Amino acid sequence: MKRKILMSIMLFSALAMFGSTIYAATFLNYGYPSSTIPIRPYNYTSTWQAPMDASIANWNNAGAKVQFTKSTNSPNTITAGNFNNTAYGVNYASVSGSQVVSFRIELNASTISADATNLSNFIQSVFVHELGHSVWLGDNPTTSSPSIMSYTRNRNSMTKPQTFDINNVRSRY
Repeated sequence: MKRKILMSIMLFSALAMFGSTIYAATFLNYGYPSSTIPIRPYNYTSTWQAPMDASIANWNNAGAKVQFTKSTNSPNTITAGNFNNTAYGVNYASVSGSQVVSFRIELNASTISADATNLSNFIQSVFVHELGHSVWLGDNPTTSSPSIMSYTRNRNSMTKPQTFDINNVRSRY
């Protein structure tokens, strides 16, 4: 009996020490089924195109085991424009079971432009965040670690997935 209790305490302690980063994640109940995620090519002025392309590179180079690729056949679309809501960006996902079948990301130029002190960084922060929803990440994880998924992040300076985000995506793929 004492041995079972001791083993339980040791197991719980190990999980608490080494699993806390993953445990604190806020996951969606769905994500893209493959670690290669196609998106339809988009074409905007360089003010928007360059930071949007950088956002894809930020995920692809993060070591999160996911790759966003451009494909004309993709059902996944990205649109930057003026939308009638107060959000900086929204990811509308079509889901079947636990799998994203397709998604549509809208980047709201009116709200982003109104609040950005560094427009390029702000666009990247919002787009990287919205792409995170495609790979299982939910908003506002319970963590003191920096996270691109946190609403309180500085969008003018945080433009890449953080270690916390990367580790949580890696746990899903």
